[in-house]
Amino acid sequence: VAGGVQARLTLHPLLAQVCKEKHRFERLMDYFRNEDSSIDFMVACMQFINIVVHSVEDMNFRVHLQYEFTKLGLEEFLQVWGGQGA
Repeated sequence: VAGGVQARLTLHPLLAQVCKEKHRFERLMDYFRNEDSSIDFMVACMQFINIVVHSVEDMNFRVHLQYEFTKLGLEEFLQVWGGQGA
């Protein structure tokens, strides 16, 4: 959907309030970390994260999004998960 990612990023404050998130993408990362039985779900989460980060044209905002995912523990999770031979 054209503009879908931008719409998602724009509407996130409302979604965060409804979901009671302290940080953007917190709920997504919770599901991602706790759903290790479904490889398809985990792959879909990684695809979504890549689309969100790489669809932004502003390099500063792209780096900020990468930092948000890092702050939520994405890198550590991937290192642990990758170390399990999954």
